Amino acid sequence: MGAWRDLQAIAAQIGRGIDDELQADWDIRLGWFDVLASLQRLGGKARPLDVAIDLRLPPSSLSRRFDRLEEEGWIARHRHVDDADHRAVEVELTRTGRRLWREMNISYRRALQAQFALHLDDVDIADLRRVLDVLSVASEERQDVDIVDG
Repeated sequence: MGAWRDLQAIAAQIGRGIDDELQADWDIRLGWFDVLASLQRLGGKARPLDVAIDLRLPPSSLSRRFDRLEEEGWIARHRHVDDADHRAVEVELTRTGRRLWREMNISYRRALQAQFALHLDDVDIADLRRVLDVLSVASEERQDVDIVDG
């Protein structure tokens, strides 16, 4: 229990530090930057569900972020991209969104380095990666069981 509580607290503290840096440099929240970064990882455009899966968030939690990013002109939503499913929506980084992501990513990486990576060596990172991989596999197995049982 103690290790779990510590992990939650440390992750939240690091996240707040990165959020503070992004707000100071760009007036953008980490959660909004995460959406831009996810779209970048997914090739510049994706379905909202794919962004949610990439970020490991419930899809419903992204609607306001998409709204704000679209208002800023950093993403565009394209409806009716699938003739078989007229509800289909694809979210795409705009030219401005791609440019800003590249610029903001410098602040993000600098903050991540200062808040996280600077304090760990290669062995620590490898150990952390191993633990996260184990937990990720266990989580996916539980989800598969929930789907079968549901």
